[in-house]
Amino acid sequence: MPLETGTIPVPFGWFRVADSAELAPGAVLATRVCEREIVVWRTERGEARGADAWCPHLGAHLGVGGTVRAESLVCPFHGWEFGPDGRNCAIPYSDRTNGRATLTTHPVIERNGLVLAWIHPHGAPPTFDVPEFPEVADPEFLPFIVRAYEINTSVQELGENGIDRCHFPVVHLADEPPVIAEYDGSDDVAHVRTLVELKTPFGDFPGEIEVYQYGPGVSATRFVGFVDTLLVATQTPIERDRCELRFHFTVRRTGTEAEAREIAELYVGHIDEQAREDVPIWEHKAFVPRPALSDVDGPILEYRRWAARFHVAEALAPE
Repeated sequence: MPLETGTIPVPFGWFRVADSAELAPGAVLATRVCEREIVVWRTERGEARGADAWCPHLGAHLGVGGTVRAESLVCPFHGWEFGPDGRNCAIPYSDRTNGRATLTTHPVIERNGLVLAWIHPHGAPPTFDVPEFPEVADPEFLPFIVRAYEINTSVQELGENGIDRCHFPVVHLADEPPVIAEYDGSDDVAHVRTLVELKTPFGDFPGEIEVYQYGPGVSATRFVGFVDTLLVATQTPIERDRCELRFHFTVRRTGTEAEAREIAELYVGHIDEQAREDVPIWEHKAFVPRPALSDVDGPILEYRRWAARFHVAEALAPE
């Protein structure tokens, strides 16, 4: 019998739609998230907003030529204005507004220098928050070093890779697979603690990697044992099988600025190398809903049950 394969639904959750620094007051950006065209803008008072990009009047893309006037988003086609709640609040050539002309808006928060939008196919409200990570605002830590990739896979495959311990010796040539000491996927925020051997130019150090995954779109990874390091990863679905992966690294300043940056680049280079080694696997693998696992593969099924929390249709449809 042929192997049963399936597709993974596009999840809902908090997803990066911009960096805070690129969204100045009055700025309007276009992006694509969860198979939707999204427009993101910042009002003159400084609040970030997000909505589906199509104007309900005659369909113009509000992220292409749209502007901000005070607290309103202005359509580039006919100049219709939409307020923070998405409702049409002005038509330049009419004394009346149109009550049916309302944008599909999405909750937006700013955390850790990132603009995050809550995207849910049915418009359901957020079920959890993404906190501020103290390292980001701490002057003892370096500014973020960023690496970004667009990959032909789903965000669920990216997350599963982190707890698939037995691929590390094969794909990444690790001496031993990491030891997953703890996995808890009982809440919307999953927690993983892994024991590793940190290999550095200064010697090998026993260490821990602790991950908190805030839904499918944001995770905070802390490396402990050599120098305090935070990796904020964002995984944003573009299409069902295409996503953007971004790594944001910071390390505690130790020694001189140059020495701290050298250590940061060491971590960046290591994780970047591993990601690039994984890409050919991600882009050519099939999703097997009922995998034939070994007894030491890691908590893969537990992770999949957690990921299914963010599927509107939890059943994974066979192709």
